[in-house]
Amino acid sequence: MKALSAGYYIKENKGRAAVLIILLMLTVLLFTAGNYIDSVYYYWDRNLEYDDRICLVDALSTDEEYHDFTAFMEELKKDEKLIVFERSALGFAGLEWTCTMGFEMGNGSVVFNTPEDLKEAFALLGIECDLSRLTDRSVVLGAGLAKQYGLKAGDTLDSSVDDGIKGSYTVAALIDDDSYILFYVVRDDERLLRANVMSKEMSGQKLRDYLMEKRGDLNVKVPEYGEREEIERQFAPFRLIFLFGIILLSVIHAVTVNTVLTGQFIKRSYEFAIFRAIGMTKAEVFKKCLSEVLTMDAIGIIFGGILTTALSFLLNELYYIPKGQYLPYYSNLGLAAFLLSNLLVVLPGILSKSRAMARADITAY
Repeated sequence: MKALSAGYYIKENKGRAAVLIILLMLTVLLFTAGNYIDSVYYYWDRNLEYDDRICLVDALSTDEEYHDFTAFMEELKKDEKLIVFERSALGFAGLEWTCTMGFEMGNGSVVFNTPEDLKEAFALLGIECDLSRLTDRSVVLGAGLAKQYGLKAGDTLDSSVDDGIKGSYTVAALIDDDSYILFYVVRDDERLLRANVMSKEMSGQKLRDYLMEKRGDLNVKVPEYGEREEIERQFAPFRLIFLFGIILLSVIHAVTVNTVLTGQFIKRSYEFAIFRAIGMTKAEVFKKCLSEVLTMDAIGIIFGGILTTALSFLLNELYYIPKGQYLPYYSNLGLAAFLLSNLLVVLPGILSKSRAMARADITAY
């Protein structure tokens, strides 16, 4: 190991290096903090995927809208790009769940007329589960949601499970796909003008736009946007508040790290003055300081990453998953929080101390 290398300094000054490495490890904890914030999206991600694929069109049960809706259904059924599931039941309540951050969340459900309709929809969605118990007045739900209520296949879902459930339904199957949505099979005799429309070729806004174009002037309701846009609108402020908080915490943490760096480099002023005296250029001194701090930062990131990943694993396996919850191991928000914090903490210290040491002069001592 070369005497002027960053590794040599760390090896010969383990105590000082360890203090700085531990401080830099703390920036990695913000990655996990971001994962906690984005864990909210985990509960909605698969639900939103299904919402993009299933478009509910409906109309009021008036004579005028009945004729418009009937004409619209005939037009849709002729379209080879679309699959239409007419339904005669109202919407049904979803189940509230407790997310990883500890507050209650909930959403609606999707209703089909017959077991055959639901099976065909599942084939289009790519959902695989045992539907041998599927009958009228049954429900299929995600395994994570079922864990929160202690439900299993064959159980009864009614008001004793949740006050929002009207009627009684048999749990036909559980979906092991991280969804928190409910699929009901219910046939009613009321003249309800509703249908679930799917496509093998289109989803999301493309499907909704296509249906609105086909609707034309008919008095039929087609949603202009899906749940994904609504969820993004509601949760965007939480992300901004979190990132603003990260900036404040990082500034405070940067002061601490900068203080430690100042103490370490002040004691080495003579060392860098000698380097300059024996012919090292300012750029070489700057590069040496830079490599030392970045090496310690890299070590802190590696060990911090291992620590936070292990912590997330233990929390999931021992606490969250058994309760039907989950803490993601990665999120874009977590990565953004870590990078922002690490830059705010490390960059000012590197620039100020490296420049100061590059100006060290042996004649001053």
